[in-house]
Amino acid sequence: MKRRSSRVEKRFKSLTRLLAEELKKAIVGGKLAPGERLSEASLAATLEVGRVPMRAALRRLEAEGYATFLSNSEVTVSKPTTEEVEDYYMIASALEGLAARLAVERALPEELSRLRELHQLLKEACQREDPEQYFEANSNFHRFIGEMARNERLYRMIDQMRQEIQRTRILSLRLPHRLEYSMREHDQILDAFLKQNAQLAETVMVKHLKNQMQAIKRMLESGA
Repeated sequence: MKRRSSRVEKRFKSLTRLLAEELKKAIVGGKLAPGERLSEASLAATLEVGRVPMRAALRRLEAEGYATFLSNSEVTVSKPTTEEVEDYYMIASALEGLAARLAVERALPEELSRLRELHQLLKEACQREDPEQYFEANSNFHRFIGEMARNERLYRMIDQMRQEIQRTRILSLRLPHRLEYSMREHDQILDAFLKQNAQLAETVMVKHLKNQMQAIKRMLESGA
């Protein structure tokens, strides 16, 4: 009986994870817009699952910052305020700028090769105009720079902040031409690493995140 209960629990967790990933793809891909209401019953019917695993999937999205549960039990796609965006990005730009500088100073040749590979994946996603894959490649690119900095406490702080702001990154990529602008900024970041210019790497990283902040603020202020 205990083994059967364990199997059922594993299947439930697996289904919950799959549902959450499906909804996340729809949000990142723009099929579900920031602020849009997520009907638990409608989603469960569309995906042909029960409401219990759907509710668990929505809670998972809430924990990751993609969904917001309102006081009246409604659920919406997360839409941050301009104040939240400013707070998040002021902190993130300082932390990731420092990480970029340390990463250049401490980078090994094989790590630079890996960074170029991650940059290439980013470029390919941009050329395909695939925001979902671009979002994933972007996260991997920035995360690897954090690892290259070899500062565990800094890495944890950046990781925590990136979890807070990941929903805002989705907003920025919905703006016209933002994908192309973002790609150019990543070209500049990689160039600073290849030139082994630590100060330049910090500068372009901070500029990249500030540009992203401004793009998101424009979208929010326009009511989009």
